[in-house]
Amino acid sequence: WWPIVTPITTITFCAALQYYNWVNYRQPFGATLSSLALGTGKWIAVFTSWYWWSNYPPNFVMPATLIPSALVLDIVLLLTRNWTVTAVIGAWMFAILFYPRNWQFFAYSHAPLVVDGALLS
Repeated sequence: WWPIVTPITTITFCAALQYYNWVNYRQPFGATLSSLALGTGKWIAVFTSWYWWSNYPPNFVMPATLIPSALVLDIVLLLTRNWTVTAVIGAWMFAILFYPRNWQFFAYSHAPLVVDGALLS
């Protein structure tokens, strides 16, 4: 469910900060700032909760990368300067770019593995 739920839940934070920065400062980098903050908080949670506390390897609980999707959302707002176009086109591109951007991080888990003579996929 993470390819569906994560973009839906994270775009709300991105849109809120993007709205605040655009209305008050006319700066279209709210989604990127929000993604950096969410990613930093998630990395802190991964290392404190999983690695330090339970000694679980962090590469199995890596957070998703939102930065490229947030950059596209900010670029759509910068180029169009229109909330409607940003909500329709930018949000769609944010969600579409989320899953392919994380493929290389999870590629190691899709490689076949031989365990005790049995091929696992």
